[in-house]
Amino acid sequence: PVEGNVTAEIKGGFEVKIGKARAFCPYSQMGYKNRLEPAAYVGRNMTFIITEFKNEGKNIIVSNRKVEENAENEKVNALSEKLTVGTVVRGTVKSIQSYGAFVDVDGFQTLLPISEISHARVNDVASVLSEGQEIEAKIIKAEWNTAKPDRSKVSISMKELEADPWSEVSSIKIGDKFNGKIARIAAFGLFVNIKPGIDGLVHVSLLRDVNDKTNLSKKFKVGEEMEVVVQKIDAEEKRISLAPATSDEQEDEASDYLKKQDAGDDGETYNPFAALLKK
Repeated sequence: PVEGNVTAEIKGGFEVKIGKARAFCPYSQMGYKNRLEPAAYVGRNMTFIITEFKNEGKNIIVSNRKVEENAENEKVNALSEKLTVGTVVRGTVKSIQSYGAFVDVDGFQTLLPISEISHARVNDVASVLSEGQEIEAKIIKAEWNTAKPDRSKVSISMKELEADPWSEVSSIKIGDKFNGKIARIAAFGLFVNIKPGIDGLVHVSLLRDVNDKTNLSKKFKVGEEMEVVVQKIDAEEKRISLAPATSDEQEDEASDYLKKQDAGDDGETYNPFAALLKK
């Protein structure tokens, strides 16, 4: 590395004075990641690496980019040994995107995907994270490219540091009723959140006033409350089958009605659907 002063912008790049010698730095070799407008470099003292030296110093070509690339390589080499899969790190949220957030960890930009923020479903990153916020997360993916540092990729997860809500699924029993919220709408049914991080499926065949041609997204909305009853639990596959609780109640009411008819009840005719409306 040598120190030089950028004296002028000339055709194709810059004139650089190094001691008593004059050198040329092409536009492509000035700056690295955060490049400035050409005029901003004129008059600055900067560090360069000589890439060509010909005619006893009459033709010298230098690069500032390689200085920064070498520094980045050294940084990546050091971080690749420190930031490995499974390591718990602290970082600062730098930017919010629809698909997640970019988090600065020891000067390196990592990605926190939206699916790795929490076990609970997150639809809007900005609703749970903000720029400048400090977080703790675990590294789940690290692809280091020491030859091309800008192509290195590291992904982190906050969810990995949370307790898995499915570990407590034993507290949920078949027949339990929940006043949940629709978390996601699919062509085959509705995913309803019944506990933080736990969604169950109400199959389309169990929904009232719905057929194969019904567009569920037009009939139901994400966030809409829905009372459901647990029909089946598969803890190993992390699946819960649900049914609308109203359907279950109607079956109870109908059964009660038939019992009264069999017993020859002479009292007022029992109407299960009228009883439901009174609730």
